Formats: sequence, structure tokens, C-alpha cells
Amino acid sequence: MAGMGDHVAALEASLAVAVARGGDPQGEVYARLFARHPAMEAEFWRDGSGRIRGEMLMRSIEACLDLAAPHAPAGGWAAAFLATEAVTHAAYGIDRAVFADFLPIIAGQVAAACGDEFTPAMAAAWALVLDRAGVVLGAVPGAAPA
Repeated sequence: MAGMGDHVAALEASLAVAVARGGDPQGEVYARLFARHPAMEAEFWRDGSGRIRGEMLMRSIEACLDLAAPHAPAGGWAAAFLATEAVTHAAYGIDRAVFADFLPIIAGQVAAACGDEFTPAMAAAWALVLDRAGVVLGAVPGAAPA
């Protein structure tokens, strides 16, 4: 049986394959976000350079890597980050369900970019990350993620 540390390695491998096959995922990730939640595009009105989106994507990927780590169920940086950002985004008027969709959108884009190189280990790592993120977001006071 694979160890929990293997989830981090599988997640890193999926990101490496996705970038090697598809380049920088930022454009595709946000295209997916805006297709799923069209009103979100207007929320980025100040981001003419893409830097805000890039920072948000980078932090989200860092959180995914942390959620894949063995310590994640008991805490870690990502749990605090997601909980804080859920509250911050709620203050911006972003619905919790929309906020909760961002990591699955990233996971979907990574899987799509990997294509036939997306392995069962990669899928398991992303599933673990998304499950853990759901638990974290479900514990944050306020509207429950959809």
C-alpha cells in the first residue's frame, strides 16, 4: 500500500506532466472558473496583468501540496490558509460554493492536461486533497460548500 508521502510525490508528478504537456495552466484554470461561474470574471477587474490570478493559483497549488502531506489531517498550513481565505472571500461577496469549486477546477485542468499520463496514483492524490479541502471548508462557520 502506498504511503501518505507518496500522495505529495504523485501530486507533484501530475503538476510536472501537466506543465510539460500544456504549459502554464493559469489561462486554462481561469477559463474553466469563468465558464463555470461567469460572474467571477468581473471580480478580477483590477487584474489586467494576470498577477492576482497567478498569485491565487500559486497559493492554491501550495495548499494542495500541503493537503497531500501526511500531517494534513491534523492541521498544517493549508487548513489555516483555506479557512482564512474562505472568510476573506466571503467578505468580498464570493459565495462559499464558488470558492470551494476552485481546487476541483485546478484538479480537473491538471488531469486534462496530463491526458493519458494521468495515473491512478495521481487521481488518488488529487481525490485525497479535494476530500481534505472539503472537510476544512465544511468546518468553517458560514455557508456550507455545495
